[in-house]
Amino acid sequence: MPHSSGGGSHGGGSHGGSHGGSHGGGSGRHTSSTYFPGARRYVYYQNKQPVFIYSNYDLRAKRSPLRFLLLIFYVPFIIAVIIASKGAVNLPIKLSMDYDTDIYIEDTMGVIDNEDELYDALKDFRDTTGITPAVMTVDNDYWQGRYTNLENYAYDLYVNHFDDEKHWLIVYSQPKVTESGYVDWYWEGMQGDDTDRILTTARANEFNGILQKNLTNNKHSVGQAIEMAFSDITPKMMKFSVNWAILIMPVLVVGFLVFHAIGMLGGFTVKRDRLLRTAIPVDEEVVKQEKCNYCGGVYVVGHHLSCPHCQAPVTPHDYTVDEEGRVTGILN
Repeated sequence: MPHSSGGGSHGGGSHGGSHGGSHGGGSGRHTSSTYFPGARRYVYYQNKQPVFIYSNYDLRAKRSPLRFLLLIFYVPFIIAVIIASKGAVNLPIKLSMDYDTDIYIEDTMGVIDNEDELYDALKDFRDTTGITPAVMTVDNDYWQGRYTNLENYAYDLYVNHFDDEKHWLIVYSQPKVTESGYVDWYWEGMQGDDTDRILTTARANEFNGILQKNLTNNKHSVGQAIEMAFSDITPKMMKFSVNWAILIMPVLVVGFLVFHAIGMLGGFTVKRDRLLRTAIPVDEEVVKQEKCNYCGGVYVVGHHLSCPHCQAPVTPHDYTVDEEGRVTGILN
């Protein structure tokens, strides 16, 4: 059904329309620089120095790809963002002109003195957008005694004149007799639902401001004011537009969701996780450190046949290990 695209009055201005310790998270996995119950000691190397860390899970194990199933959690939020973004980005497509596209100018008040020029402006608008505009002028006394406002009367005019949703009706109203040079005029726009993708709230409000200004300016007649408003808005109607007022909140939500998802999947700790996967388990008590004779890097004795930093041979030692392969003593 048609709806208001906005309107105005001499005394009230224009109005808009009715559009619409460190630790790892997850599953009880924890790491810490100090011991905690259930933890095992590991060592990895960074900047040619050993780094000792405690963990209650095998640091060398690759994380399961099933963790990406967590992304399902974000699906409802993404759907909500898409719905909220509807109408924010607009690429107008001309309406198909498969309906009665005759342009109507019904000037019952005799205030339009440039009908040919106005018709040309309306025709240009129709040929550009596929929306057929119409202009009607009426007497205040007719609708003020029967309707609560001009918007309701403009609605009745639309549905009684057009059987489609592709028209844009502009209704102008004023009294037959004016006093002291003051004209108590009103105007209202009524657009069909099929026009919304082209005649957006932003474009309608822009038109409203232009027409209100033109009507308030005593230099222009009613017909000139309407003609100029259509001439000004027509070149802009089919341009790509973004309504940032609508889009800013979805953009912020998407930013938060991306940040949250990266954090949940460990994206902020990729470098550290890569180092942790090189960690090897070491004994809690028996730990001897030694410098490499070639690069000077420090390593833990009993766990390497070559330097973990430069891959050069390490100094041989005699040591004892338990059944799990952990060093239990350094003999020399």
